[in-house]
Amino acid sequence: MILNRGIGNDDNGGDPAPHREHLHSTLAPAPGRNTLLELPFTMADLARLRLQVIRRAEDAGLCEPRLSDFVLAVHEVASNAVVHGGGKGRLHLAHTDEGLRCVITDSGLGPNRPKPCESATLPEADEAENGRGLWLAQALTDHFDVTACAAGTRVTLVALLS
Repeated sequence: MILNRGIGNDDNGGDPAPHREHLHSTLAPAPGRNTLLELPFTMADLARLRLQVIRRAEDAGLCEPRLSDFVLAVHEVASNAVVHGGGKGRLHLAHTDEGLRCVITDSGLGPNRPKPCESATLPEADEAENGRGLWLAQALTDHFDVTACAAGTRVTLVALLS
């Protein structure tokens, strides 16, 4: 696992991705560019989904170590969609003006929905073996947003190409 964003690092004040400030203009799809990947998934599809995201992100110009970070973040969110979102989800990967945007949606309802991370600091260790996927996804991307409503959850992840 590659963590190149200085997670919890004093060099950037604890912000795992201090370069997020100018991202609002990079969230819209780039004019004239097609969707790179759009597909529904279940638990059985996660390995295939990960390979598809790797291929599309490489073809779009995302390079290591950012590529591994982005793919891991997408995988964590997709896994959460399956576990907490009704057993299935949908992924949409597209170009933005400056990078890649991945939107993962699910239709799950229920009390076990994970809460969005509110801190750049790693959650304290406890007896739980899980529960840090959203924090990790936020730390590994340039933009991270969670929107939850009665119809389900939408998570947006952005990786800049530069």
